[in-house]
Amino acid sequence: MSFVVEIQPEVLPQTDNSVGIDLGIKTFATFSNGTKVDAPKPLKKRI
Repeated sequence: MSFVVEIQPEVLPQTDNSVGIDLGIKTFATFSNGTKVDAPKPLKKRI
């Protein structure tokens, strides 16, 4: 199934804030502001 939606783009206010993102294996993502996102753990099936 697919569908198309037409919307008007939302204009966001310009800021001087920026952040860098480092993608890794042990830690999924680390941002330059110190925020870390853990890597997702796959669910294990019980036999």
